Amino acid sequence: MRLFKIEFGINMRSLSVSVLVLSALGLSACASFHKKPPPPPPVESEEAAPPKAETPNDGVERIENNTIAPPKKKGFFSRLSKALGEDNQTPNVGPCPAVRILYDTSRFVEVDGDNKFDNVGYTGEMQNVKSTCRYVGDDPIEMSLAIDMALGKGPKAVGEYKDVKYFISVTRKDIAPIETKTYAGRVYFAKGEDRTRFLTPVSIITIPRKNKEVSGANFEILVGFDLTEKQLQFNRDGIRFKIDAGTKK
Repeated sequence: MRLFKIEFGINMRSLSVSVLVLSALGLSACASFHKKPPPPPPVESEEAAPPKAETPNDGVERIENNTIAPPKKKGFFSRLSKALGEDNQTPNVGPCPAVRILYDTSRFVEVDGDNKFDNVGYTGEMQNVKSTCRYVGDDPIEMSLAIDMALGKGPKAVGEYKDVKYFISVTRKDIAPIETKTYAGRVYFAKGEDRTRFLTPVSIITIPRKNKEVSGANFEILVGFDLTEKQLQFNRDGIRFKIDAGTKK
């Protein structure tokens, strides 16, 4: 009887182990069965991406932004907040630099051939400049600046976009420029539209000051389109095209 009891005990333990192993395998199988399959990879849009602007090494900063929201950049909003005076309640120690659109470079008209409307390609005109500045103590002047433009397509315009080149120049008041930077923005036209608006991304401009006695009144910010000699002369000649309304009788 003692031997039987010993063998019986061993068999029961073996049976218990077997039951546990089978249970574990069963749960594993159920888990595998009910496990959700991984989500399918995202399907890329078949819509063709807009063409990219060329980026030759000519010192021109190129942007691709056709909305009023500036692109997000590392550290951008913290600098913009300071430029807008939101870092503290201390007022500026002086006025902001004057911002002006140069009249001779405030518009461009592409003309292919004689100066008549049928030969006009793309056109552009600067409407307004939005700017703020911030400086306290002997800190440099930090300005935020964006240019509002109106663009048009004439009969000779080709394509659905125009690369617009413009400049921002920092000068001492009534003296030669201190520094000038050129930008290029690609402006897209909606299908079937021949007019659009373009608000450039905000540019942050830093103007050093010799000491705290130097105020923003000593500086000017000049903006305009980067024009060819022909386009510049066209503006200086004061040529304007007028579209006849109605039909001739």
